[in-house]
Amino acid sequence: MMKKWSDLTILEVAELYRRKELSPVELVGSTFERLKEVDSKLNSFITVMESEAKEAAKEAEAAFLRNEVKHVLYGIPYSVKDLYYTQGVRTTCGSKILKGYIPDTTAPLVSRLKNCGAILIGKTNMLEFAYGIVHPEYGQTNNPWDLRKTAGGSSGGSAASVAAGIGLFSLGSDTGGSIRIPASYCGIAGLKPTYGLLSLEGIFPLSPSLDHVGPMAKSSEDLMVVMEALVRGFHFAKLPKNENVIIGILPADKFSDVNEEVARIYKEALEHVKKLEWTVEEIELKYFDFTEEIVMNVLLPEAASIHERWLSRKEEYAPLTYKQIEAGLVHRSLDYLKAKNELVSARKDVDGVLEDVDFLLMPTVPYPAPEEDPALEDDNEMKFTGLFNVTGHPAMTINAGFTKNNLPVGLQLVGRCLDDNRLIETAAKLEKLLGKSMKGIKVNV
Repeated sequence: MMKKWSDLTILEVAELYRRKELSPVELVGSTFERLKEVDSKLNSFITVMESEAKEAAKEAEAAFLRNEVKHVLYGIPYSVKDLYYTQGVRTTCGSKILKGYIPDTTAPLVSRLKNCGAILIGKTNMLEFAYGIVHPEYGQTNNPWDLRKTAGGSSGGSAASVAAGIGLFSLGSDTGGSIRIPASYCGIAGLKPTYGLLSLEGIFPLSPSLDHVGPMAKSSEDLMVVMEALVRGFHFAKLPKNENVIIGILPADKFSDVNEEVARIYKEALEHVKKLEWTVEEIELKYFDFTEEIVMNVLLPEAASIHERWLSRKEEYAPLTYKQIEAGLVHRSLDYLKAKNELVSARKDVDGVLEDVDFLLMPTVPYPAPEEDPALEDDNEMKFTGLFNVTGHPAMTINAGFTKNNLPVGLQLVGRCLDDNRLIETAAKLEKLLGKSMKGIKVNV
């Protein structure tokens, strides 16, 4: 008996399509059935594209029946965070400001997926302009493991929908952890690629110096498939079976404010790493403790310059979003320029560390999903993620296990710049070792 389609990987679905054991029409239809079943609880979508997706599925089915050779993503349903421009389909950025905005262009990454035959099913919910605050017009995305908890931000709709089986992957954005944090909370895999590897064209910016975009899926192998479609020349880098990998870990004093269960799961993961006979070495990251200061000194003024055009529309923003924009308008230019220089210095520091070790390994977030997304200045949510927006190094999260209350806990792996394929392959090995990828794991909705 065939497994439920939502338990399958992208490659497994592609193979079933080609053997004519599964139809794109059937799969896409099941996707929207699942959406209608659970999204009133999750609130993971802003715009649903059912008619367009079902029409595309019919075209895909006809192509498979003609035995036409197609891309591996052909007929695969996916979603994008609602700051990716989609021609003829509204792009709200989770804000009342752009409630009726319909772009006349499509983000190149979305166009590339369309050219591969992937089927866009809708635009996912997000924190307002990816700036850390829920707009009351759209509401919080809830966590599929516990609806009383948040799915995280700012790419929460993407993470929740993938975890709940509404599409096989999604594209998000990440300025301080906005792919990796919700992926961790929702128990899926999420990649922030090397800075600049994926085009930001046609994607509404938050802070261009820190913005990254990337995919989210149930497993690392699925992320590799998507990256192969998005980046020319990107190939799955099969590592030697007995490669001696050196893992860098942070000293114990960096974990003093980490949740007890997160710390436990992280230590268990390190024990599993030793089974691979990889070497574990303690490292020091010079700028680790200054991450939030650097991020905010760059983000506040850059975001303010983008939103300055809408200052007269204060009532259309969530109050806290507007407060942050105002803070950026009066931010000291000297602090901004100093932080821009620190981006370069921090990158060189991490480059130096990664000359001695192959990867860095740490928790993704210090705690499991909270009830609400914490305000930017009030919490250490991006304690482990934000530095790699500063430095631009590729970083990704995989599911490392679950708390006693069945909430997922993420493990973050960081690699050398432009070594994204080796990073994903190593993460896939860890996933297999831990046995904790979302594949086959049932959420609570």
